[in-house]
Parts: sequence; C-alpha cells; structure tokens
Amino acid sequence: MARSGDLDGAAEPELRVCRPARTDDITGLRHDLAGWLRALDVPGDLAGDVELAAYEAMINTADHAYPKTPGDVELTAHHEAGLIRVTVTDHGRWLPPTANPGPLHGRGLPLIRALPDDATVDPTERGTTVTMTWYPKGPGST
Repeated sequence: MARSGDLDGAAEPELRVCRPARTDDITGLRHDLAGWLRALDVPGDLAGDVELAAYEAMINTADHAYPKTPGDVELTAHHEAGLIRVTVTDHGRWLPPTANPGPLHGRGLPLIRALPDDATVDPTERGTTVTMTWYPKGPGST
C-alpha cells in the first residue's frame, strides 16, 4: 500500500494507504486524501465533506479500536464517474459508543452518517470497516 509521499499528484482513480493508528499518522492520511481529492478536482464543499467524514472514521480507530495496543488503519478511496467511495478499516476491537461521551467526543459517528450519501459501519471480531459513499450531482461534480 502507498504511504505519504508516494503520491505523484496524478489523478489516480484509487488511493490506498496504510499507517499506524496514531494521531500524527492519521493527520498525514487526511493530507493524503485531501491531495488525492484536489488532483481529481473534486469541488471544495464535497471535498471537505469527504475529508471530514474520513478523518472522523480514521481518528476513531486510534481512540476506540486500539485503546491499549498499537495497530494500523487502512484508507481506501475510489473514484469513478458519479461516485466517490471511502473505506476505513482497522483490525482492532469495536467499542460501542458510551452513553455520555462528554463535550469533546461523540460526534464522529453522527458526522460519518450525515456527510456522505450512504454510510455503513461494519464491526466484526476481526475489526471494523466504515464505508462512505458520495454520489456527486450537477455541474462540476466528479
């Protein structure tokens, strides 16, 4: 899988990156995704939604999938005419949201569900996969 710095600026139809699920590395993944979206000329508002929803899914891996042991997060972004799909996968353990997460937590899953046109969260014993899909419409859509 590609790592940060491996992107050559070409508008490739797919981005695949794997990194440790640590805050600094996840920030790098967010920058990789933002660069990929720019290379595809994705309109600003849509790119912002994709970037934010993906970041929330990725940061959840650091906070919830691997709270005590290190692990990796995989980001796959795919583009074709009329579709952008982003998948975030970890191989940790799903922790259900707490009833009272406090003022700084608890917004990730609602954003993940609200920003894309379609979103699924699939927790299994082998990890969690979050799949988010956008169907751009109208002038300037990808």
